[in-house]
This record gives sequence, structure tokens and C-alpha cells, in this order.
Amino acid sequence: MSRSLDLSLYEGRPDRPFWLVVLVVTAALIGLAVGSARNYGSIVVAQATVSMAPVSTFTFQGTEPNGSLAPDGTLAVLLGLRIDNPSTRTLHLQVVAFSEWVEDGPARRGLNESRRVADAQLPGANGTRYFFWVFGESTEVSQNPVPPQASASYSFTYRISRAIDPVRFEALRNITDFWASTAGNVSAAGWIFWVRVILVIDGVPPASSPTAAPYLRTIGRIDLEEGLNLAS
Repeated sequence: MSRSLDLSLYEGRPDRPFWLVVLVVTAALIGLAVGSARNYGSIVVAQATVSMAPVSTFTFQGTEPNGSLAPDGTLAVLLGLRIDNPSTRTLHLQVVAFSEWVEDGPARRGLNESRRVADAQLPGANGTRYFFWVFGESTEVSQNPVPPQASASYSFTYRISRAIDPVRFEALRNITDFWASTAGNVSAAGWIFWVRVILVIDGVPPASSPTAAPYLRTIGRIDLEEGLNLAS
């Protein structure tokens, strides 16, 4: 005797749990995708909008009557940095690189040939100008973070004296004496500075593989430069 399959036995079988699981998993994947997109988008916004405003001021401590540096004097340069962060990410200042040059009047006049050869050159309408590299430092720093959608200010002091760097200091003394003697004011010399800062975006892990794509190695960093780098 043959039997036929009674399809009515399967009609109305509850399959809602299966579809519910599918919907939950799909919603979770969409949520992860949206969250990932927002996270990446906030990183891109930070890299595109964060900026800095540096100010360099110098002070001569210990001078001759004409204003040039005395043998026991010191040049102190205060670098002020304001970081503006319109993004929603917290930033951490990691590296500060700073360089400052002074216009080398004696070298341009042919009074110091060795320095003229080593100086940075800047062509101009009235001939080539020569600049002596007074400071050139790059250091890792640990400062308070830059909050989201806010600004933060930092200050760093750089000094040079005979005790710190006798050779470079004597060159600086020669340059300040030239400007004090010929122009009546040390400030008549041209001063040029350059600043580079590296900021780390909070919550972005670095690439774990040395063979990772370049953008993955730098995606969590913001690299900013201001000024004229005569050393490049």
C-alpha cells in the first residue's frame, strides 16, 4: 500500500526564530558598519581640520652696551603653540621639531667664508641672503591632551649660551655684534623659524604589521608644519 506525503502537516510551522536571528545579525552588521564609517569619518575630519598657530619670541639676556650678546650672555627663544581641534577626537601632542635661523650679515659681506659656505641660502630680489642655523631640535613630549572641539596652548623654551654650545654661541655673538654695529639694533637681522608637530589621535591603534599599507601606518597621526624650513 503506498503512502502520499501530506503537506498539510508542515503548513503553518513556525519559522519566525530563524528569520529573527537573521534580522538581528543583519542589524548588528549594519550597526558595526555604520559605527566603523563614523569612526573613520571622524579620523578624516580630524586630519583635515586640526591646525596650529606658532609664535616665536626671542630674548637676549646679558648684552654689551651696543646690544650684542656678551660672552656670558644667553639667547632664549620662547615657542608658543596653539592647537585648534574642531574635530570630535581627543589629540595627544607627541613630537615637536623646532628650528630658527638668524640672517648672517658677516657671511653676506664676505667676512666669514666658512660660515657663508655652511649657511642656508635664500635668494631674493637684492641678492642671496645667508642664514645661520641657531636652533634645530626634535623631541618627544608629554603634554596635556587637546580636547575635542577645543583649543590647547603649549610653550617651549630653547636656550643657547657659551656653556651650552660654545662654537655656535660664538658665531651668534659675531652676528649680533654685526647687526648692532651696522644697523644699531640686533633686531634688524632677519629671523626665520619652522615648526613641525606630530599629534596622535586617541583611540586609533597603530598598524601592527611592518608591511601594512602606508596610510594604515599614519592614519592615527596628524602631521603639521608651519614656517619656512631652510634645512630642507
